[in-house]
Amino acid sequence: MANTFAPNGFQQYTGTGSLPTYEQVVASISSSNTTNIFFGDPVIQAAGTTGVGTGYITQGYGPVVLTVGATGIATTSAGVLTVTFTAPAATSGNLPTSPNTWAPPIGSTLIIQGSTTTSANLNGVFTVTSSTTGTAVCANSGATISVTSSASGTVTVIVPVAGVFAGCKYTSTSQKRTVWSNYWPGADATGDVTAYITTDPNAQFIVQTANSNTTATAVGLTSIGQNISFGYNDSTATSETNGNTATGLSTMFADQYSLIANSSAGATTNAYLPFRIVSLANYTPGAVSPLATINGNDQTSGYNRIVVGFNNSMPRGFAGI
Repeated sequence: MANTFAPNGFQQYTGTGSLPTYEQVVASISSSNTTNIFFGDPVIQAAGTTGVGTGYITQGYGPVVLTVGATGIATTSAGVLTVTFTAPAATSGNLPTSPNTWAPPIGSTLIIQGSTTTSANLNGVFTVTSSTTGTAVCANSGATISVTSSASGTVTVIVPVAGVFAGCKYTSTSQKRTVWSNYWPGADATGDVTAYITTDPNAQFIVQTANSNTTATAVGLTSIGQNISFGYNDSTATSETNGNTATGLSTMFADQYSLIANSSAGATTNAYLPFRIVSLANYTPGAVSPLATINGNDQTSGYNRIVVGFNNSMPRGFAGI
């Protein structure tokens, strides 16, 4: 049976501890954050307009490609590399605008590929040490000379996930009581929101695959061991939004476009994506799975389900948790 596109986020099925909570930890969502966060959404640490973490979490997003002018990359003899950019765009999903305009979060990975200069190589993988809404600053030990790019190439920012969202509670302003919810609706909280997230480094999740760029095909055995990103904008539709407010469940999927063979960013970027493909969901070697007729379990067609674990994550406490 061919699969149909019906993702419901990253659903944990194994990890340290036991059902139904495994080893969830407590986090906080700012009551001023108007971005919905759904059960099964990857989340990241929220950051201010200088890239400094706020201690809160917010909905995660895929790799961010920066629009950088030809001379927008510069390094100094002190080993400081600065990228000046405009119009950042996530390759799948939307960048957060609430409560802060996006700036590259400190600690995120910045990857430069294809840039040129007259005297030095500024391509490589860097860690953001400070930023604004138009600049990203990194330590650069590879080219400790003053040089400016003559072509910027491709500049990508990947933010490590903080975990996977598993519900929340908050004091409802309208209902005058504590509300337990599968999702944060983006409003109606008096005070900060108590969130529950899965950060267990041993956790594994089942997630449906799709493709944000072109027609989805089956993610097969050859993709096991690669890393993969996520999103909610499938290539077959436009203006999709994340989540089902009736159930509170995520509609995030594992984005096939981020695999090495598909992405123009290639293997370098793939190494820093947030999830590692561990296996195919309900796959039976040498036989037909008895669950093959259930949507997502036909491993021969697009939109099949896979099992993933954390690759690029921060499964440790951070400010405010």
